[in-house]
Amino acid sequence: FKQLIEVGYYKDCPFFRILPGYIAQFGISADPEMNKQWMYCDTTAGEEAVKLCKQPLPDEPRRQPNAKGTLSFASSGKNSRRTQIFINSGNNNAGPPNFLDAQKFVPFARIVRGMDDDNNNNDNVVKKLNGEYGGNVNQGKAAYYGGEYFEKVFPRLSIIKDIKILL
Repeated sequence: FKQLIEVGYYKDCPFFRILPGYIAQFGISADPEMNKQWMYCDTTAGEEAVKLCKQPLPDEPRRQPNAKGTLSFASSGKNSRRTQIFINSGNNNAGPPNFLDAQKFVPFARIVRGMDDDNNNNDNVVKKLNGEYGGNVNQGKAAYYGGEYFEKVFPRLSIIKDIKILL
């Protein structure tokens, strides 16, 4: 995650899948060249491009539940985590339909401010994201075309303008 932030992978990155009370997902770069390197390996681009491809992250043991406000890498199976991350906008550690713990999704960070629902001053950042498109984004096209696809087909997605690690 730190390396992705340092190379600017998440700059202008949209929240492309928002399912209220469940998750808000991001992690497809607006830059299609970054997606080729980090999300999938473009073997048609030659041997040098293949060498630049990043390998998936190995799975880690879960140390905390997929509780509201935690961030987890999305995955498609064992040792397949790459760039896509979701924010748990609800407690997704119990039974169906929110059973992310049983599916072995591992939280790695937590939002420390901005997930409150218990006051009326709109402090819940996930609820402020534009969820009008739900989960309708074609992730393959989004990865291939990047920001151009998002802007033309889903122009009102909420965007991460920039992201930094503060120490």
